[in-house]
Amino acid sequence: MKRILKGVGLLLGVLVGLVVVAAGVLYVRTGMKLNKTYEVTPAVTSVRADSVQLARGNHLAQILFCNECHGEGMAGNVMVDAPPFRMIAPNLTAGAGGIGRTFTDADWDRALRHGVGPDGKVNIVMPAPMFHHLSDADAEALIAYLKTLEPVDNELAPTEIRFLGRVLFNFMLDVEQYAVAAHTPVTHPTPGPTRDYGQYLTSIACTECHGEDLRGGPSFAPEGPPVPDLTAAGAWTFDLFKTALRDGVRPSGQAIDPEWMPVEAFQHMTDDEMQAIHQYLQTLPDQAVVAAN
Repeated sequence: MKRILKGVGLLLGVLVGLVVVAAGVLYVRTGMKLNKTYEVTPAVTSVRADSVQLARGNHLAQILFCNECHGEGMAGNVMVDAPPFRMIAPNLTAGAGGIGRTFTDADWDRALRHGVGPDGKVNIVMPAPMFHHLSDADAEALIAYLKTLEPVDNELAPTEIRFLGRVLFNFMLDVEQYAVAAHTPVTHPTPGPTRDYGQYLTSIACTECHGEDLRGGPSFAPEGPPVPDLTAAGAWTFDLFKTALRDGVRPSGQAIDPEWMPVEAFQHMTDDEMQAIHQYLQTLPDQAVVAAN
């Protein structure tokens, strides 16, 4: 019996050792990805700040739900602070602790549309794969507006991927997806209630959660509900679609949980913008007819 117990103990010791070694390898592997630098040449190197440009930038900041992450006044926000990691949406203002104190126009564009900081390292909290679709003109407008934010002093600790987080990221997240190194110049269609403009709007406001094809899928958070297929919304009447976006109520009368749908941000969309998105959704293939959902 003692020999059996000794053998079992030895086996458990070997298994624990293998797990520790594997975790160490994954930790190092993720560290290499996090510390990798990317060469990015931003397309925006200077912006104008006239009233039209600033108004457009302000509107974009509202409908792209920048406050959802960066907090009130864009003064920064602790999004998550848990054993695996601490995720920080930085202070965007020029106050103490704010990146607005030091960022050049090129730095803003590099972070916004490429997900890369001035040091060349990836910003894993920034949804650059979605904002990469912003046109050059809209990127300039948004940057011009962000530079006018009221300075707020708010010094936050940096984002930190801890040991468990580094191990988990190898299974849950491709760190490199947040770094979009290449730049393809984008010219957005003329704003208006058209299918083409709707396609542009969905690319910069919807794809982060609903996917590039807008088909939804499993939740991006363990505790979250499944992400719905947006093509179904094309079967709704425009009035029902507008009510869902602006009031957060589905055609069935069920309220949309604002924790998982940025209703407050989409309330700032104009009727023309909502009409454009609805028209685009109506043209998607294999549209699901679920007008009552």
